[in-house]
Amino acid sequence: MTRLSRMCDSCGAGALSVSYQIEHFSYGAQDDVVTLSANVPVITCAECGESFTGEEAELLRHEAVCRHLQRVTPADIKAIRETYGLTQDQLAEISGFGIASIKRWESGYQIQNLSADRYLRLLRLPPNFRFLQMLEGSSLASKAPVFQTSLSERTIEDAKSFHLSSRSGAREAA
Repeated sequence: MTRLSRMCDSCGAGALSVSYQIEHFSYGAQDDVVTLSANVPVITCAECGESFTGEEAELLRHEAVCRHLQRVTPADIKAIRETYGLTQDQLAEISGFGIASIKRWESGYQIQNLSADRYLRLLRLPPNFRFLQMLEGSSLASKAPVFQTSLSERTIEDAKSFHLSSRSGAREAA
């Protein structure tokens, strides 16, 4: 159990502690209700016994719903964006998603629909991402790629002047 320095909202005492508990909650409506679970931090006041959860617990519940729906989580969406070193605005420009949607998805205020989820999953693959950068002359298309292996100047120059011979020319030489 972790002690907190903030005060209890109910009684004003400073005797708050945090423990993690498996919380079961319902998701869905009418015939489609399922019970999900998340390991959430529960804040308890030793003075008055009041227990409550905060924003972190809400994010963990949201992630449980994303897993149930088999959707990319907010942390995954942010990781996709950060992998390419982009701001939310830049991701919006490249992907065609609205900036407000990206902000809602990353903050956990909304779960993306199935088509947006599949599109985000495709963005994880660098060739797909580079293709989108090139579409419609994105101003980010000129962003230099980061190579895993350094190349010498000579290798780069040799590559610039390299030409494949035609198949018919190869047969004539043989």
